[in-house]
Amino acid sequence: MVVRKMQNAKFVWVGILAVLLFPIIKASGQTRVQPVPPAIVQPVPSAEAPKDAASAAVPSTYLLGPDDQLMIQGPEVDEIVGKPYRIDPEGYVSLPMLGKIKAAGMTLGEFETQLNRTASKFIRDPQLVVSVGEFRSQPVSVVGAVNQPGTQQLQGKKTLMQMISMVGGFRPDAGNTLKITRDLQWGPLPLPNATTDSSGKFSVAQIGVPDLLQGKNPQLNILVMPNDVITIPSSETVYVVGDVHKAGGFLLGERQNMSVLQVLAMSEGISGTADAKHSRIIHRPQGSTEQTETPVDVKRILQGKAQDMPLEGGDILFVPGSVSKKVGLRTVEAAIQTASGIAIWRF
Repeated sequence: MVVRKMQNAKFVWVGILAVLLFPIIKASGQTRVQPVPPAIVQPVPSAEAPKDAASAAVPSTYLLGPDDQLMIQGPEVDEIVGKPYRIDPEGYVSLPMLGKIKAAGMTLGEFETQLNRTASKFIRDPQLVVSVGEFRSQPVSVVGAVNQPGTQQLQGKKTLMQMISMVGGFRPDAGNTLKITRDLQWGPLPLPNATTDSSGKFSVAQIGVPDLLQGKNPQLNILVMPNDVITIPSSETVYVVGDVHKAGGFLLGERQNMSVLQVLAMSEGISGTADAKHSRIIHRPQGSTEQTETPVDVKRILQGKAQDMPLEGGDILFVPGSVSKKVGLRTVEAAIQTASGIAIWRF
């Protein structure tokens, strides 16, 4: 009997504790632990970006080389950042604390990786960024009959036509061929007529300007390499002297030659007193001191009774007047050599 009473009392106390603890257990079950927001890490302000806009547009293919100027930016390395560094002739950059680091022949990204790898020996997790302040290591010379001849620096890959555009294009008196010379360390020129010069150090080739401009053979528009020299000679000239309305020299331009009829048309025709039947073409081969004289009946050519004849660069068409049928060759030469008396016409 006593045992039963003790068991009943035990159940009563358990019930009372359950009633008292239930609200607390329920409240704790509904409470969710709120995650602690991560601390906001403010980025470390980097040094001022270089003011040279060109340095921000360096193509990933650009290879660093001697005399290029580099700028380095980044935190925690005040001894290095914000100063210009020139790549020396051996291809190295000398940096405080880090010493000499190879740069020539690398892209900007490759050099950054090498730089940060070296800096990691002194600081933890370096974040150095490199830019190019001045490009001087990959010059290409474009000389001759272009609007802005001079030396240009390669930035990435450039084709022949892109280089011509960078110097303002061809002048009106540009000839019909251009020559390109390449150091053989870059391999021979990928052109069918490429040859090696007498020194054995350069590859040389010629390209027809009309073929390049017309784009009929895209393989002529080759990639330009560092230290290439592109030469565009001035156009050759044919001359018309004597009894014509507009004597002078006429530029061949992109053409290889010009016919008698074309020259006469440009000279506005022969005068009424011309002795056209006794005209002649005076030709001196390039590099020769001798010259030849070819009789030509301009009158029959104008009438369509004789075949038209070509004039090459340097040729002289002499149309005598009725009074000067027997004028000598020296008289014609004297007229050509008198620069003040010969006008050069462009068409």
